[in-house]
Amino acid sequence: MQHVRFSEKETTEQIPALPPVRYRVASFNIRFDNPEDRRNRWEFRKSNLLGMLHYYSWDIIGLQEVCGNQMTELAALSGYRYEGEGRDGGLSGEHCPIFYRKDIFEKEAGGTFWLSLSPGEPSISWGADCPRICTWARLRDKRTGQVLVFLNTHLDHISEEARFQGARLITDWIGSYVPDAPVMITGDFNAGREERCYRKLSGFLRDAKWVSEGIPYGPEGTFSNFDYNMPWAEMKEIDYILVSEQVKVVSMRTVTDSFDRHYPSDHFPVTAEVEIRR
Repeated sequence: MQHVRFSEKETTEQIPALPPVRYRVASFNIRFDNPEDRRNRWEFRKSNLLGMLHYYSWDIIGLQEVCGNQMTELAALSGYRYEGEGRDGGLSGEHCPIFYRKDIFEKEAGGTFWLSLSPGEPSISWGADCPRICTWARLRDKRTGQVLVFLNTHLDHISEEARFQGARLITDWIGSYVPDAPVMITGDFNAGREERCYRKLSGFLRDAKWVSEGIPYGPEGTFSNFDYNMPWAEMKEIDYILVSEQVKVVSMRTVTDSFDRHYPSDHFPVTAEVEIRR
């Protein structure tokens, strides 16, 4: 039998480089279970919302306003694990959980800190209406070994000072605990791009919408208040995805799915397809 030997150069030329791995991420405020929402109560919209999450099967999802009973139903989503605790500690209060595909990621570490002067415990500062939190997870891609840090938050809806100070705490945390890994943050900032909290966060990271290689698809606004007839131009943009320099944004989309003229939440999911730069 004749053996053929390839030079190192020939071998390299014959084996094309693997394309970068892409991740599909989303930020979604699902609206807490409020009995006063009448026809938009959780019990009437949860099947559509859960079905939508199952259909899109985003690789990592940052959710906001998730109450205990909602966490129970979301935790039953097949194919996911999650990180997070309630803003009142443990299972109590609204969560900002991070759901991640268990077939893709393994969690190396994770936790929650409070956006206050006492970030290690349930607490309120700067005139916030309620405790505000940021949940984080350090995830490793089981296929490639790639590590990334994902954060998810919900800033206060009353106090502008609390929103700004919360944003400052988040950037300080990233600077202290994430020296070199790629970072992504999702959240409902309860603020437009003119506010200090947005400027603080987008000055430290990059708004995925504005660095996307593709033209963002869907409305700029993300808050519908369940009003199916509200013109897109009148909707406020308060939900964001921010990324570090190591993250390339391939595309962005605001998802406007509705069911029989009803939205599954009072916010639209904001989604991005990203690659980690090597």
